[in-house]
Amino acid sequence: MRLASLAEFRRTVYTKDSAPSLATLRSRVASIPGGQRQGRRYYVDLDEFDRVYNVRATLEDNRAKLEADPLLEGLI
Repeated sequence: MRLASLAEFRRTVYTKDSAPSLATLRSRVASIPGGQRQGRRYYVDLDEFDRVYNVRATLEDNRAKLEADPLLEGLI
């Protein structure tokens, strides 16, 4: 279980232009897969979030496709 603070979660998952505010994330933490509240602190279990959205597998698949592209050789 890899716990991330909401600020770290926001930096990891969202782009700078699309990131919701921390207040919005706090109010929606219960609806985020892996979202937890411990006392007055809020966290997201990144492993659980990844299992639901399959983010890591998608990124690895895309990277493999890009690495196989001969036009991009040496850039990746």
